[in-house]
Amino acid sequence: MRALLIKAITGWALMGGALLLLIVAASALNAAGFTANAVARMFGGTVSGLPGYEDAVTLFVGVAGLAMFPYAQLHRAHAAVDTFMQSAPDWANRAVFVTSSLLVAGVALAMGYMLTLGTLEVRADRVETTVLGWPVWVFMPFAVVSCILWAAAALLALKADDGA
Repeated sequence: MRALLIKAITGWALMGGALLLLIVAASALNAAGFTANAVARMFGGTVSGLPGYEDAVTLFVGVAGLAMFPYAQLHRAHAAVDTFMQSAPDWANRAVFVTSSLLVAGVALAMGYMLTLGTLEVRADRVETTVLGWPVWVFMPFAVVSCILWAAAALLALKADDGA
């Protein structure tokens, strides 16, 4: 089960990375469109940017950003107070690690629960993006999955620290 969770967390982060690459490509293409428009206007023409760019980037950034959290948690790439804890005794470091891991797992699960409620509400309200008309709720379950994997990563890291 542990190996399956680690693969899922890693795959999820890779999906988030792929989305980030898509966002960068779309941003570069949109910027090129603005540059081409500036040149075309000098000759009386126009070149439009990507229609709905802001809508798509807003939704994809939310999915991609949160997809990285479980992987970072699993590999302890999250922020830590190393300056203060490096001179603390081992038992204090362990206590802070266990407490913070449990708190992160609890917060991630609470976020996942609230996002689930939000997804149901946004779906019931039929909220769509302004330009593209995409239903917003379709993107929200990805955030719920990210939160569940984030909590699992915090607990996996805790278990790994036990030497098991």
